[in-house]
Amino acid sequence: ADPPPDSLAQLAGYVDRLGEVCPWTARQRAADLLFHTRKELLEVEEVLRAKEIDESALCSELGDVLFDVLLLVRVAARDLSPAAVSLEACAAAACAKLRRRAPYVSGAAVPASPEEAEAWWQRTKEAEKAEA
Repeated sequence: ADPPPDSLAQLAGYVDRLGEVCPWTARQRAADLLFHTRKELLEVEEVLRAKEIDESALCSELGDVLFDVLLLVRVAARDLSPAAVSLEACAAAACAKLRRRAPYVSGAAVPASPEEAEAWWQRTKEAEKAEA
């Protein structure tokens, strides 16, 4: 069955609510949450490396990672600057990075091979680091 169309917004709302009422969440700092995120990523890896991938388990584990990312954004925004660190700001940063490193997502010529795509990504990434 397909998930309800508003599941992402609902999850973000639950994360916001946790930030408002949960004493455990209130005590956390973004760096504290990295342990949990790493653990969830290992669980995703375990599902993906199985001889047969259990799609339901994968969706569940990726959902846990998504939750962790949303919680990291929420906690970082609380501790730093909600104007600078928000779900929208993080998504905008990811979009800008994709447009720079994979310009074909916004209509540029598509690379001829996986190697060409990876080379473009790496060249752009290295140029960004050199400029920073």
